[in-house]
Amino acid sequence: MRANPPWRRRLVWAAAGMPLLSVIALGGAGWYYSGFVIDPSHSSEYPLEVTAVEGDQVTLKGGTDTAAPGTYGLTWADGNALLGSVVSTGVGTVTRKVEKVSRGALRPGVRAFLDRSLWGRVRPSAVGVPYEDVTVPSPLGAFPAWRTEGTSSTWVIAVHGRNGNAAEALRVLPTLRRFGMPVLGITYRNDAGAPAGPDGKLHLGATEWEDLAAAITYARRQGAESVVLYGWSMGGSIVPMAVRKLPDEPIKGMILDSPVLDWRSPIAYGGRQMGVPGFLVSVADWVIERRTGLSFDGLDHVRHARDFSIPALVFVDSDDATVPVEPALEFARSRPDLVTLVHTKGGGHTGSWNVDPEQYEGAVRTFVSGL
Repeated sequence: MRANPPWRRRLVWAAAGMPLLSVIALGGAGWYYSGFVIDPSHSSEYPLEVTAVEGDQVTLKGGTDTAAPGTYGLTWADGNALLGSVVSTGVGTVTRKVEKVSRGALRPGVRAFLDRSLWGRVRPSAVGVPYEDVTVPSPLGAFPAWRTEGTSSTWVIAVHGRNGNAAEALRVLPTLRRFGMPVLGITYRNDAGAPAGPDGKLHLGATEWEDLAAAITYARRQGAESVVLYGWSMGGSIVPMAVRKLPDEPIKGMILDSPVLDWRSPIAYGGRQMGVPGFLVSVADWVIERRTGLSFDGLDHVRHARDFSIPALVFVDSDDATVPVEPALEFARSRPDLVTLVHTKGGGHTGSWNVDPEQYEGAVRTFVSGL
């Protein structure tokens, strides 16, 4: 019998190795995409260009949400302005009214982003509220935070979103202050200036809730008899996780703004926006669980909706291009006895206040009054 020629042997070996190479390629691609989800990022992106400034009007080029109705900030590297209504739109441009330049020089050529938190990375003094910088002790170390004073024994603990900061709370700070409620704006692991987690990765609420637990302990040691937990975006995943994990803590209620109540849906949504095939998103989900030890089933608060026993106020916006609203809607449908839902349109991710501050603040007042 004749031996197989060398070319045939090489072909057989190549065919045998193809499945292994495919697995390696899929795993590598899933690892790469998973990094977009769990790698912390503290750099700011400036997708907008200021092309003209005339009187109290600014023209912006770029972005997909610059014509959103309502009030927004325009934040650049060394400045910030408050933007009002849309004056006109052009091909790829939007002209808006400038209500106020808070700091820096607004001029053509500036690169900026549309800031739903309004004022950038600032402290409560930006809205005229006195505060003090404090640290929250925890097993990982000392976490920077700020604290406002109040006469109420019920504190609000503000939990920002992924790669964000506590300035997200400033829009509602004056409303909460009217109730005399002290507000604690916290950081959590892997935030800028805060201790890193053991692996340096975001765990999407699966471990960050422990830092919120440390903040609750701090508040109680400072005289708080009860707390309301307020979370934006990923903070809206951390808060319900803490509620589930801490049934004996005096948590009176939770307020969630554009919350991530099921991480599979925003990861898949982001994948579609980036053109990532659906099967590769599933691989990335698997990789994320292996890299961090978290469980997407455990982070699915809709699945665990029956575990909650405290009232919740939930804000969602139909034009959220970051977190699909369906899980929050399902959460509200499954617990109508506990959940008050406020559904806005046009504001985008965490933009319910921006598009209708009167409705938003009214809902917060009614909710807090009922606790």
